[in-house]
Amino acid sequence: MRQGIYKFVIVILIVVLTGCTDRIEIEDATLILSLGLDLDEKNNLVVYERSPIFRRGTHGKTDHTGVHAATVQRSYSNFEALISTSIYNGKTQLLFIGKRLLQRKEIFPFLDSLNRDPENATNLRVIAVDGPVSEVINMEPKDKPRLSIYIAQLVDTSALRHLTTKVTLRQFHYMIVEPGITPIISEIRKDQKELRILGNALLDKKGYYCTSLNLRETQLLELLRDTQRTPYEFTFPVRLPGNHSKNKKNISISIKPKKLKITTNYHNGVPQFDIDIKLVGNITERTFNMNLDKEANKRIIETIVEEEMNKQMATLIKKLQRYQVDPIGLGLYVRAYHYNEWKAIEKEWPKTFAKSTIRFTPHVEIKNIGVLH
Repeated sequence: MRQGIYKFVIVILIVVLTGCTDRIEIEDATLILSLGLDLDEKNNLVVYERSPIFRRGTHGKTDHTGVHAATVQRSYSNFEALISTSIYNGKTQLLFIGKRLLQRKEIFPFLDSLNRDPENATNLRVIAVDGPVSEVINMEPKDKPRLSIYIAQLVDTSALRHLTTKVTLRQFHYMIVEPGITPIISEIRKDQKELRILGNALLDKKGYYCTSLNLRETQLLELLRDTQRTPYEFTFPVRLPGNHSKNKKNISISIKPKKLKITTNYHNGVPQFDIDIKLVGNITERTFNMNLDKEANKRIIETIVEEEMNKQMATLIKKLQRYQVDPIGLGLYVRAYHYNEWKAIEKEWPKTFAKSTIRFTPHVEIKNIGVLH
């Protein structure tokens, strides 16, 4: 009996120890945390990598390299010819894509190896760069965490404030292959020594760059996408009845979505969308005097906010239709409720979206006017 137990223990030890035979010391590994794709002046692909150095005496230092390659997969071999350690790409957090590449090349084929190889991380953030990718990936920011951690936190925090849209590689792949929506990714730019979130870059179904949305437009788009329930911060101009002063008045309001309803119909073969949204708001700032304890005055402000939001949203929707991009995903509603009609327009949805009738109706209810009345 005891001999059998000894044999069992020996077998277990052998099984456990065999898992250590292929281990790799971290000092001998290059973990690519950031990957960048761009075009040079002759429109040749350039792939950049940024990775931390773990060897003794190199605390906080990073390695950043750029190579010419026909494909992303081929670039790993070119990196290995320059780097003395083994390369691992399963921990990549950021994928930078230069706007020059997005404007001149179909991006999806360049991402094939990232999507196909199971060792690659599919939750990395996809980010468009307004300017050369090398300027971003070669940065050495002072008094900040490692660049990959810093930018990941910057994108995540900005997304929570609705200033950009956090899109992973898996989500980007879905937006490319799904006919009812067009891709959207974060956009950043290097200003002198700082990185700045610009908003979002909008792409067509092949991944070509179409246009960009600034911070205010991105907030409005995120309201339509209804992906988060965290509050939105808006500032609107106010034109009070009977006030002929030339001084501009503004009101800032924290708005939380309560309910979004999108109704689809067809009229003369053209899709119609009625977007109805209920919002609850708290006033956080106002630059004018008004007794908001009175319900009549509060309703005036609610109407002003509704009208201004409707005006700004109409401008955004016209912009989306002008560039034939549907980052909202309204095509998904057509497929869900009008499947027979959808099959006829599925392959040409962006063009059909551009001709659609879209009506936006906000309903704002102010719950809190602040401590000072």
